[in-house]
Amino acid sequence: MSDNYQQVKENFLSGKFKGCRAFFEENNYYTEAGYCYLILDKIDKAKECFEKSVKTDIRAHWGLLLIQMILGKISMVPTYFEVRNFLEIDLDIFITYCKGDLVEKIIKYCDFLAVYNLECYKFIGRAFWSHGIKTPAMFFLNRAKDKLYNDPELHYLLAYIYYTEDKEIQKCRKEIDTCLNILPAYAPAIALKEKINII
Repeated sequence: MSDNYQQVKENFLSGKFKGCRAFFEENNYYTEAGYCYLILDKIDKAKECFEKSVKTDIRAHWGLLLIQMILGKISMVPTYFEVRNFLEIDLDIFITYCKGDLVEKIIKYCDFLAVYNLECYKFIGRAFWSHGIKTPAMFFLNRAKDKLYNDPELHYLLAYIYYTEDKEIQKCRKEIDTCLNILPAYAPAIALKEKINII
């Protein structure tokens, strides 16, 4: 991958769209071009791009599934690692570009995605929270807790939100204690516990 590629990719991920699609397409980065076409609402062009690289790029396979979710016609399934590696990043991209319609269509399939990776609720919650969209973030993070109670990272994240956003120290302590009961050596939770015990 060239330095130019890395710079254009960073531009795209940070919402600086100008020139990205042309660069990706001209240099045969078809999967990345496919994402640009999704941002432009050109679903057919996005599909063409993903199909060009589906045999060599697993993200293109995921891209085709994204299109099926957007269109509401599912005929393929994701792998555990596709959900893990791409769902949160893609929601972040679509939120960055104010593509709420795409986000809504994708998260409608959260229960379908959970069949292949139960962490999907956490990934969705984190994507919303990282953009300061708290109500759906907490909805999905609490749903994740219902499905994957023994995930220490999830309890730490809830504790962190309760501490930094809500100033709800009791709820924060409860989530930290749960986290450390599951994984006593979880360093971020230990650090946060020390911090709130000073208060």
